Amino acid sequence: MKKTALSVLLVMIFAAFFACSASAEEAVSADAAGEFDFIAFAIQRVLPDFHPTVKLEDAQADFDEKPRDMGDGVTRARVGIYYKGWIRQHSMLVEIDYRAEDRKVRVNVLKDTNGTNLVGSRFFKDGEWVSIAAMGWK
Repeated sequence: MKKTALSVLLVMIFAAFFACSASAEEAVSADAAGEFDFIAFAIQRVLPDFHPTVKLEDAQADFDEKPRDMGDGVTRARVGIYYKGWIRQHSMLVEIDYRAEDRKVRVNVLKDTNGTNLVGSRFFKDGEWVSIAAMGWK
C-alpha cells in the first residue's frame, strides 16, 4: 500500500515538473514574439471584428503554428479560433503578422466555417497593417 502511494506521488511530481517545463518553453515563445499575445488578440480583437455577435467568453483558441520570425521584424502565427454560433460550433483559422517596431498587425482569415459574416470586418481589411493602439490593445 505504501509503495503504491509512493509511486503515485512520484508520478505526480514528475508530471508537475514536465508541465512547468512546457510552460517555460511557451514563455520563451512569447518573448520571441515581442511579448505579443497572439491567442488573446485572436479572441478579443479578431473574432469580434469578423463576428460581432459571438459571446467571447465561450470562445477558445490555440496555435495552429506557433509564432516564428519571418524577417524584417515580422513575427507570424496561425491561430485556430473555436466559437459557438447560433446553431452549431464554428472555427476560424487566422494568420496574424505582428510588427514590433511600430506595433502593427495584419490579419488574414484562411478559413471560417461560419460563412454568414454579413457585417464584414471593421479593422482588418485587405491584408492592411493596422496599429494595435488604434484598437485599444495594450
